[in-house]
Amino acid sequence: MQNTHDYKRYAVLYVDDEEMALKYFQKTFGAEFRVLTAINAVEGLNYIESMGEEIGVLLTDQRMPGQKGVQLLERARQLRPKMVRMMITAYADFGVSVDAINLGNIFRYISKPLQVEDMRNTLRRAMDFYMLQKERDDLLREKLSVLQSMVITDRVISLGVLASGLCKNLRNPLDAVNTFLNLVPARLRQENVELDRLRDPAFWRDFHNQVLAQTQRISDSIGDLDKISSQAPADIAPEDVVAQAVDTVRAAAAAKKITLKNEVQGPLPKLHAAPDRFARIFEMLLKDQVELLDPGAEITLSASVSKVSDTPVGIRFEIKDNGPGLPQEALRSIFDPFHIRPDGEEKFGLDLLGVYFLVHHHGGHIEAGSSPGEGVTYTMDIPLLSSPENGATSSSRDFVTKVLMNDVLWERLLAGD
Repeated sequence: MQNTHDYKRYAVLYVDDEEMALKYFQKTFGAEFRVLTAINAVEGLNYIESMGEEIGVLLTDQRMPGQKGVQLLERARQLRPKMVRMMITAYADFGVSVDAINLGNIFRYISKPLQVEDMRNTLRRAMDFYMLQKERDDLLREKLSVLQSMVITDRVISLGVLASGLCKNLRNPLDAVNTFLNLVPARLRQENVELDRLRDPAFWRDFHNQVLAQTQRISDSIGDLDKISSQAPADIAPEDVVAQAVDTVRAAAAAKKITLKNEVQGPLPKLHAAPDRFARIFEMLLKDQVELLDPGAEITLSASVSKVSDTPVGIRFEIKDNGPGLPQEALRSIFDPFHIRPDGEEKFGLDLLGVYFLVHHHGGHIEAGSSPGEGVTYTMDIPLLSSPENGATSSSRDFVTKVLMNDVLWERLLAGD
């Protein structure tokens, strides 16, 4: 059967302290294989560390000045366990053979002088073995990606149904609570109860105002869900939608003396999306950043066109601030709706989780990056033809990391907290 593998796709590294042996090996097998040569174990190890998985086969002599072949094989096994390793030597040493097998886990033990055809066939089998391992891993990765996409779709649909049900079931009792709270001041006056005669009138005023503010916030969130879920998608100019979203948040930013720099300039390719739903992504992100940043900070929005073979396929949006940034361990909780921010207020991360689901709904994915002292950067990739299916594979890793593997989030959801 004819072999379809390209034997030059990955390199063969030959390590030997004899220069003539290296030249002979290169001349004999260089036409069929991509051959790299090293004069000692240190040089060979440098190749392995720098080229990584580009090296498929390692062939080393045992007796060399400095590190021996067995030591190189053992180290190569630790660094690149998938690499096929073989030992070549002119000396019959039972102890060396045992060490090569036990420590280096070698593919084959070869004796000098080399038999050209036997060596050629051995290299072919070794390279076939390495490439088959790679193909197997790629297939497994692809199958896992499909499985992740199925799990993601199921979870997103379930949460969508949950959100829809919450809108209907929360609005009626919430309206009743609001009505009751609004009646309290008038009812107190009817009962001839003077607030100044209460033991702590300031507490009751603040308590009443806080409850009203929180119920209004929940009511606004439910209203937003109803609004964005009912709008039909259309071809939109993303630069116009982003500009409208920035204008919505500009007053709140100005109150904290935070500068908004909108560098999203057109004309950009049209996006097929619901305008309000797409604008809500930027409104919630900017609102969250404005609330958390210190006065005098700056937020910059930019966009670039993603292309494949000079054909536009999507748009990458970047929202970056110059705040203090976040440590790496905090990035995992950034999309947790139950994570309380350390800003003195019980401000939950519902907005950011909503941003994540909206981006996923448009077939894209979002990443948050930060380093202490360098601010937080949100990067969103949105395809031109937006649909959840388009972005299921590309966003699966982020979804698994930020949502599916967020044990605290799911424990609280399942517990009904």
